[in-house]
Amino acid sequence: MSFLADVLAALDGGRALALVTVVGVGGSAPRHLGARMAVDVDGNGLDTIGGGRVEHEVSAAARAVAAGAPARRVRHHLVRDLAMCCGGWMEFVIAPAARDREVLAAAVGALTARTPRVLTTALDDGRLALDEPGPDDGRAPRVVDGALRELVAAPPRALVFGAGHVGRALAPLLAALEFEVIVCDDGDTGALERPIAGATQVIDSFAVADVERALGPLGGGDHVFIVTRDHAVDERLVAELIGRPVTYLGMIGSRGKVGRFQKRLAVRGIAPEAWAAVHAPIGLDLGAETPAEIAVAIAAELVALRRRGPGARGAWAVAP
Repeated sequence: MSFLADVLAALDGGRALALVTVVGVGGSAPRHLGARMAVDVDGNGLDTIGGGRVEHEVSAAARAVAAGAPARRVRHHLVRDLAMCCGGWMEFVIAPAARDREVLAAAVGALTARTPRVLTTALDDGRLALDEPGPDDGRAPRVVDGALRELVAAPPRALVFGAGHVGRALAPLLAALEFEVIVCDDGDTGALERPIAGATQVIDSFAVADVERALGPLGGGDHVFIVTRDHAVDERLVAELIGRPVTYLGMIGSRGKVGRFQKRLAVRGIAPEAWAAVHAPIGLDLGAETPAEIAVAIAAELVALRRRGPGARGAWAVAP
């Protein structure tokens, strides 16, 4: 939801913007319900609704709204109207962002306070409002009673244990996937002396207790990536975290390393079945070798989990 903060900052900087929201999708389309972008009077955009001709056409309409035209709702069939190959249709509502500046500010404030709210967008004129979350308001936006309802919640946390080559390559990719990235390292090798791109916080420790003192208990929504330089640290972290209700727990290493850890931890009472919750070796099997390639493989696994769900786990590996 950093997009909302970017829109608010642009408004406060004096830019006139139109807010474009995808409020209807059918068939094959490049973006999902609730995708947004903002366009100024010169056609400069924040984010994307899918690119290509559909974005070009919608941006032209958005420029007019940014310049003072009334809010409008438009629909494009991607084949019949735009000669695109997707085969579906998309519907958009385009509204002046300045009109709802106070709602945007309240939404950004809720994000900062990590207080979940629902942002509603009226389908007819794009007017925004904030509402309390209901039992059916999950991560996926939905249309109810003439309005799009989208949960506004703080981004999930990504805890990267290890500020070495892989950790540094991974952090900016996680940030691009809209995680709040926290990097943890004991700093013994000077790994924390240089800034880490993508990280919002750095914790000078590998100890889970220290991390939880700084962040609070780890749990649902948290994603943990163990990519340290030390196998002993990796083993200790896995042993401590394997039973936690985190959303994702992954560890770097070969299958041989994972097998040795499983045998040693079994002696300590951690059943082999518990490893079903651990992504180890971490990431998709892309044959990755360099730190950048390993980071991409990890990020790709997260995208697969996000878009396909945990039920498809194991079906994405690409043979080297």
